[in-house]
Amino acid sequence: MADWRHFTDENLARRGRHLVKTKDYALASEALSEYCSRMIADDRPIGASVMAAYGVAIGMTGNLKEGLATCQQALAADRRSPDIWAALARLTLVSGDRKKAVDAVARGLKISPRHGDLLELQEVLGVRQRPPVPFLERGNPVNVRIGRALKRMNRRPKKAGLG
Repeated sequence: MADWRHFTDENLARRGRHLVKTKDYALASEALSEYCSRMIADDRPIGASVMAAYGVAIGMTGNLKEGLATCQQALAADRRSPDIWAALARLTLVSGDRKKAVDAVARGLKISPRHGDLLELQEVLGVRQRPPVPFLERGNPVNVRIGRALKRMNRRPKKAGLG
């Protein structure tokens, strides 16, 4: 356990966010917990992006439900921050809700199309292709079968030509 008393509030918040980016969630949770405790004790507002980082740290260290709730609270405070959408997407992906993660990434990329974390998450999640028969619903058995067949065909290694 680190001694955070000697850090200024600003440095504590910066350090905590950096620790989240480097995936040192346990230490980030400590730093951001100290920061939030200070803000609450002094009756000062907690920045939404710091709150989102704290949510990720909490969620990744075992309390996923509280981490998601903290990110939702941050989102309620600032819906225009791509960092908050990225934090929410990361936690919803970990929770197993891929659809919500894809939605959060898409909403964040509308705000900031070149946001590094969101682009990284989009790469992990993948991008859905158009259905093979566009006038049918995506879940229509015809689209499902054709889509699976196309996917199998694209996965097969190409044979080297002779000659």
